[in-house]
Amino acid sequence: MKPVAFEYRAVATLEEAALSAANPEAGGKFISGGQSLGPMLNLRLARPKQLIDLSKAADLTTIVRNGDWIRIGAAVTHARIEDGEGPDGLPSILPYVARGIAYRAVRNRGTVGGSLAHADPAADWITTMTVLGARVEAVSSDKRKRMKPRQIDMADFMLGGFRTTLGADELIAAVHVPVWNGEECWGYYKICRKVGEFADAIGAVVVDPP
Repeated sequence: MKPVAFEYRAVATLEEAALSAANPEAGGKFISGGQSLGPMLNLRLARPKQLIDLSKAADLTTIVRNGDWIRIGAAVTHARIEDGEGPDGLPSILPYVARGIAYRAVRNRGTVGGSLAHADPAADWITTMTVLGARVEAVSSDKRKRMKPRQIDMADFMLGGFRTTLGADELIAAVHVPVWNGEECWGYYKICRKVGEFADAIGAVVVDPP
């Protein structure tokens, strides 16, 4: 099958994206890599009136360090994490985890924020960002077109399978992970029936010596 007809629009800034999120009754859906939403569109499980492309918004595609935290834009792809792109202090567990997500073709398109927003409990970033103590940066816009950001601890972000604390008028702008000093120890293991599939089970641990 193929998707029903929809309007396509690309946004250039986070502010523009937040304004789109502030109008959920318009029937819009956000897309960046499209690795989760694409199949749902083709099967007509999702029928948005408008598809809003986030992949060209500069604020969503950067990886920057702010003090003791590193901000990973929501539209940063798995492949960029796999390739070690980012400032000093990026947790070494991240490239390892990214390398095990599906296949390179998927990693070239799939995004960190898209995976978190989709909230599949079998997805790698849900477990990884939780064990890291990461924070999700969510944004919305008020009637005066002012940005309203908030940060959500990953431990509080998931409500269940495919359910999060994101409001209907919010979108994920970034995820913030703590800077590592190189003394941290970690372990990550997942069980899959075959390479490239979602995990049947995932276990992760991070030890940060005092």
